[in-house]
Amino acid sequence: MTAQDEEAPPVEDLVCCVELGPGWVDLTLATGARTEAEALARRTVELYGPRGLRIDEKALFDDVADRAAALNAEGPVMAAAFYSGTGEAVADFVIDTYLDTWSEPDAGDGDASGPGRPGLDEARALLLDRSAPGTAAGPDVTYPDLPAGPAVRVRSQVRTRQLLGLWRQDTGSLTYAVLPPGVRSLVLGSFTWRNMAQTEKVARLADELMATLRVVPGPEDGTGEDVTAEGGGEPEECGSP
Repeated sequence: MTAQDEEAPPVEDLVCCVELGPGWVDLTLATGARTEAEALARRTVELYGPRGLRIDEKALFDDVADRAAALNAEGPVMAAAFYSGTGEAVADFVIDTYLDTWSEPDAGDGDASGPGRPGLDEARALLLDRSAPGTAAGPDVTYPDLPAGPAVRVRSQVRTRQLLGLWRQDTGSLTYAVLPPGVRSLVLGSFTWRNMAQTEKVARLADELMATLRVVPGPEDGTGEDVTAEGGGEPEECGSP
């Protein structure tokens, strides 16, 4: 293996924030460890309590722990899930960033300057490539102008095969590629769900959540280390305006 093979993918230090409303459970894990996922599951079960649950507490515990572990497997910026008032999972959500090795744009004098990344058309092609395998319906493409920046929104219905050629239940997919000003990365907000009868509800929840997205360059203390608000927790750049 060469040194080039071992080179880590490019990363841009960004802080991404959304406002999780009622029903959304933050499933982001710091380490991705199973014990951390189970601790989060216990807190979620305590939050719901026994009253009103359509599923038993153990089923909710197992669902939250398994879902948190799965959603954090590739180290997203953020992971969350929407649960009904009776404790049933409705949709998953992850935020991630995409920074390719595209070159900086030329300022006209031979010097590169400004953020270099794909435009909306290239972002659309990227999302369509991601959603193409197994697409059963769609894709439906729109170009919303979010507070965080211009975006491409792709909604589709994905179908996957089981053994013996049987079709499994279709999965709904809605992905935003957001181009925040002043940064080089694409910010991807991805929603998935299995109950197709919930499609319009999930689409509404997704649109409401992405309207709260804020993206800022990650804070530094001069040493390249992230700096959060005193006492830990949410970075100061994510605070309310």
